[in-house]
Amino acid sequence: MGKIIVATDFTAVSNIAVRYACEVGSATKSEVHLLHIVKNKNEVDSANEKMAAQANVHSVETGYPVKYIARVGNIFDDIPNVAEEEKAELIVMGTHGLQGMQFIVGSNALRIVTESKVPVVIVQTQTKQSAKVSKLLLPIDLHQETKQKLRIASEVARRYQAEVHLISPKETDEFLHNRLARNISYSEGFLEEQGIAYKTVVTPSGSSGFVKDLMKYAEDNAIDMICILNTAEERLVHAFGVDSEQKIITNEAGIPVMILNPSLTYKDSTSIFAQ
Repeated sequence: MGKIIVATDFTAVSNIAVRYACEVGSATKSEVHLLHIVKNKNEVDSANEKMAAQANVHSVETGYPVKYIARVGNIFDDIPNVAEEEKAELIVMGTHGLQGMQFIVGSNALRIVTESKVPVVIVQTQTKQSAKVSKLLLPIDLHQETKQKLRIASEVARRYQAEVHLISPKETDEFLHNRLARNISYSEGFLEEQGIAYKTVVTPSGSSGFVKDLMKYAEDNAIDMICILNTAEERLVHAFGVDSEQKIITNEAGIPVMILNPSLTYKDSTSIFAQ
């Protein structure tokens, strides 16, 4: 049985994250563990009491058992650390969580993601999408590492019998167009081999307008999850703007975003979504 770590600060967005994690846990038969980071040992008992109450509410509402962990430390190091110690296979957190320490938005969220050895799903207060994904959006860019998203995306798609939407920018430069076309062709071939339904979309704008086009497509087509790659200094979607990752993670539609680190190949472990 796998494990899912949910970062909580007892606010509305962390309740959304717990609900989402419980849905994933129920579908994948994974344990759900709430995690609250405190500044000192004096806060541990209080945190455990609050988490026990929160766990009970969600256990009753979802019919799925929820455990909890209080940890002294900081959010940037200890969320990934606890996930590693617990051998968790997924982290779920809200973009505006962990009140009183630091808001998890934009680059701050990426600081946690960058330290994580497992995929991270980020939700928002306005997230209404179910964790039972029926349509998954997968941006395809010029990075060779973009292929690493395919395994996890295909496992999610297979688990929920979802359709994968491959989306890429219109590229007018011949060299870049050909490079992008190779990545798209590889992705299509991979999904076909896996027997996964997919469609390929090229946005009307080039790289400069790609994030805007991507989000419009996601909203217009009722996308349930966006799967992107964290390329750290190079940005998430091949430098499509200095704030592209913040726009995707904190998208106005509240669509959940799964982020993977390119260093993760997942060769030695199986995702909780694998069947």
